[in-house]
Amino acid sequence: MRSPKLTMTACGTIRPVMGAEDLELLVTIVVEAADEQQARAACEPLVSRVAGRVVDARDTSDEEPGCWSVAITVASDEKATHSVSGALGRAVRTFVRRLDDGFPTPRVQCEPPTAWTVLDDPDLINVLVPGAERILVEAWAGVDPFWSKHAQ
Repeated sequence: MRSPKLTMTACGTIRPVMGAEDLELLVTIVVEAADEQQARAACEPLVSRVAGRVVDARDTSDEEPGCWSVAITVASDEKATHSVSGALGRAVRTFVRRLDDGFPTPRVQCEPPTAWTVLDDPDLINVLVPGAERILVEAWAGVDPFWSKHAQ
C-alpha cells in the first residue's frame, strides 16, 4: 500500500494532500464572545458533533463588537467525480441537513472550486452554538480551504 502525500497546513499541522476529487468543508461561525477561549468553548459542541477541527479563531470586534470568528474544517464524503458543481452543492446541503432536522434545505451558491451558504436564523443556530450570529458553510474541491482563504 502506498503512503499518501503529506503537506503542512497554514495552522502548522500535517495532513494528506487533497486529490482533485476530494471535497472539504470550511465552516465559519461568528459567535458573541469575550475572548478566544470563550469563542472556542461555545463552538466545541458543534465541532464534536460534526467531527471537525478548529483551524482558526479571530477577534472580529472591529467589524462586529464582541464577536469572534471560529473556523473549522470537516471532511466531506462527497467526491467530485463527474460534476464538480453538483458535488459541491450536495456537500453543503448534506452538511446542513445533518446539523438538525429543523434546518430547511439551504439555497447554495456555487462557483467552482467552491460552493457556500449562510445560516442566519438565530432560533436554529443558537441551538448548535449558543451566541452564534451566523454560520458560513463552504465546500471546496481539490484545495485546502483554509489555506486558500488565508494565504496571501
